[in-house]
Amino acid sequence: MRFKSAFGWFLFALGAAGCGASSPSHAGADGGDSSAAGGVGSGNSANGGGTGAGTAAGTSSGAGTTTGGSGSSSTGGTSSGGSTGAAGTGVMGTANAPGITFTEYAIPTNTGATASNPGAIAAGPDGNLWFNHQSTAPNAIQSVSPSGSFSAVYKTSTTNTGPVAVSGGPDGNVWYTKQGGIGKATPSGMINEYGVPNGGDSGGIVNGPDGNLWFTEPIHDKIGRVSPSAQFKDFAVPTAGAGPFAITVGPDKNLWFTEAAAAGNKIGRITPTGDVSEYPIATPASNPRGITAGPDGNVWFTELDGHNIGRVTPSGTITEFPIPSGASPGSIALGKDGNLWFAEAGSANSIGRATPMGSVAEYVIPTSASDPSGITAGPDGNIWFTELSANKIGRISDLMGGGNVKASTGGGGPLSDGKTCMTDNDCLGSGKACGGDVCSWKVMPHVCVLAVTGDPGWCTDDSKCWCAAEGAKCDTTSHACSFTTYDGAADAGM
Repeated sequence: MRFKSAFGWFLFALGAAGCGASSPSHAGADGGDSSAAGGVGSGNSANGGGTGAGTAAGTSSGAGTTTGGSGSSSTGGTSSGGSTGAAGTGVMGTANAPGITFTEYAIPTNTGATASNPGAIAAGPDGNLWFNHQSTAPNAIQSVSPSGSFSAVYKTSTTNTGPVAVSGGPDGNVWYTKQGGIGKATPSGMINEYGVPNGGDSGGIVNGPDGNLWFTEPIHDKIGRVSPSAQFKDFAVPTAGAGPFAITVGPDKNLWFTEAAAAGNKIGRITPTGDVSEYPIATPASNPRGITAGPDGNVWFTELDGHNIGRVTPSGTITEFPIPSGASPGSIALGKDGNLWFAEAGSANSIGRATPMGSVAEYVIPTSASDPSGITAGPDGNIWFTELSANKIGRISDLMGGGNVKASTGGGGPLSDGKTCMTDNDCLGSGKACGGDVCSWKVMPHVCVLAVTGDPGWCTDDSKCWCAAEGAKCDTTSHACSFTTYDGAADAGM
């Protein structure tokens, strides 16, 4: 794999390159087993959905570590840091992880992608998933539909400097970063490219809250902004040598980014008007990589060398949750199920899942040594990811249970947020899936408790049962679901 500059370490993590054009290849309608199309479903039904029950394995446990941050501003404004949190307020607990389904699609060679090495991936405005080619032979981006049909390969340049990251834009086009520039592709593959200020490399990119695209400039320690008409402006990151890496829009409508270099090791925030704040991560040289908005009003990120999943509040308080296997997490995305999904390349070769309470589970990818790279939520409600070394695009369905791939590792120790509730669906501490917390009506006020306590919980109809995907029914007389854990599903013969 070739890289033009010393920026190759960034390209390897986020993706680059491609070329050529040909007819699209079609895969089986919903995953399934469609070898002719390159789709291989690990589920055992026609639509890729398995019927086996899944449980979380593993016994490792630990408490989250919470730290406060100190803010700084690059535009002269006052930006306060986060208040110092009490150590150990994060909780690592039983994952209660659902059984999921993997479906993998081989990138067809007849599209011109003979050695794609797919990197970053994002949902496009056209309802397809767009990804870049990490290989520089050729330099390209490409799309795949939710049914597994691949577009032609769209060439982005004639040099060995391919695309790095990709994002849907506010103008109905797909935008990407590349060494020394920003590119725009229409859904039909028409390409336009623009040089970035200072001629620097561009990194992560995201569709901003203000109708512009925002991107990182790792070499020059800046955050850039580009309008749909290609008008550029950039803003300095206060810390020299910070290496701003990935970027996302937070629930607070600000832009949040990771500072991957050891001199940085922070999470940054920039407002749409350009005020920058930074919050230090407690783990030294943690190498923060992926970042995404969470379902809980916070922002979540990964620590490649810290082997943690991190959470930062809008005020800058950071909590770190350890990965059970000690793997190195990379890209991260928020799933429709309300959990965080992340890629684990290397020997782990897994996709991880973290609940908003910090419980982590990991699932081994069917193809060995695939090196999962980019990850995103798709328009179909599934999770999509790239397999850098296997030249495949992967899909995870049955996020809330019903698949036959069990978690290889999970947390240890009990987990429940103890919040007040009316039905089981109000209890999110263990995630939105079979085995999730239930609402106990044995006490007043009603509170969320672990399903493994045997408490029957409370439901009003089948949809209020976490194990509905496994066949659980709500008894409207007793207001209890027929079962609330995977073991219960097995006992019921489901």
